[in-house]
Amino acid sequence: MKICIIYGNERRENTYNTVKIIKDELKTKDDIEFEEYFLPKDMPKFCNGCFNCFYYGKEKCPHSEYTLKIYNSFKSADGIIFASPTYVMDVTGQMKTLLDHFGHMYIVHMPMEEMFKKSVFIVSTTAGTGTKHVINTIKRSVKYWGVSTIVECGLNVRSTKWNDISEKNKEKCIKKLKIKSNKFYNSIGNNNRPSVFVRIMFNTFIKVHKMDNAINIEKEYWKNKGWLDGKKPWK
Repeated sequence: MKICIIYGNERRENTYNTVKIIKDELKTKDDIEFEEYFLPKDMPKFCNGCFNCFYYGKEKCPHSEYTLKIYNSFKSADGIIFASPTYVMDVTGQMKTLLDHFGHMYIVHMPMEEMFKKSVFIVSTTAGTGTKHVINTIKRSVKYWGVSTIVECGLNVRSTKWNDISEKNKEKCIKKLKIKSNKFYNSIGNNNRPSVFVRIMFNTFIKVHKMDNAINIEKEYWKNKGWLDGKKPWK
């Protein structure tokens, strides 16, 4: 089994140690290969808003040396973990930058076929509040990528450093993380069914891409996948 992990920062404190607990729990279940990306090191560029990915394909992104590697990791992974601390009540700037670079994967554009069957685990930590906003920001993007199975875990650790967290709170967090990790593991490869939202979005954009004024590269993408002729990516 292969799991891709995206860290919202390079600071190896609360979020990093939280993911370590998840990894340790998953490793008790299976032989797992983890492919990890730390932001901003592995995606240091801001999205230019050039629209190259929409009009000419993902390979034409000016930052493709970074984006294609992550794209291929998403594609080959059985599950994906997004881990972001809370910065001013939302995701880190680095995490938002990564999500911006993959706007072309939205259902309306050129969604990754494999994404419709994947499971995603979103985890966020905070010393105060805001994990809900973090989770919702990431969740919104992956839903529009076609993901239906999303496990969420927000943790108020009440400290900026892992070693300063009280033992009582740490035990509470570990218990919650193990429960969520098992839920995530059990969902992987479990014939995930598309949500009503995903079905409606997909069927709506079948009609859009059949129109004469549809963007050529997107229309060809859908046509080559067989999606304009009744084929579904989740079957």
